[in-house]
Amino acid sequence: MKRRKDRYNPYKIFKIEDKYILEFKNYYNRKQKIEITKEIYDVFDEYELIDISQMNKFDRHIEHSILTENNLNKRKVNKEITVENYVINNIKHQLLHKAILQLPKLQKKRVFLYYFEELTQKEIAEKEGCSVRAVQYSLNIALKNLKNFLN
Repeated sequence: MKRRKDRYNPYKIFKIEDKYILEFKNYYNRKQKIEITKEIYDVFDEYELIDISQMNKFDRHIEHSILTENNLNKRKVNKEITVENYVINNIKHQLLHKAILQLPKLQKKRVFLYYFEELTQKEIAEKEGCSVRAVQYSLNIALKNLKNFLN
């Protein structure tokens, strides 16, 4: 696919038949091509679409306005995500999801309620009809299990 690229974009992705290719220049400025999975290709593709969107906003003169102190503060707060960080975050998210799925049923349920539904330990205990200490204990064990799996 041919898309508009930022001049600092260090790679190209494309599909040849059923193969997904990532092309980049190595340390010696020589072109390298490696075959990647469709999942990685999709992540790079999504990142490129986000990158194009940002370039279009820039071209529509959003960033060409006079830089006020307020604009500078907004830039500081809304830092751009690099393609490397985007891919790493996606991989970490997938690993965490796999790790949670491997937890025992009760730990998985309590982790979901506590971290994703944002219930307190007391609310979970009342909902399940058990003590707060039992919820704390299973959450602590779940975190240890997740750390072991992710290491």
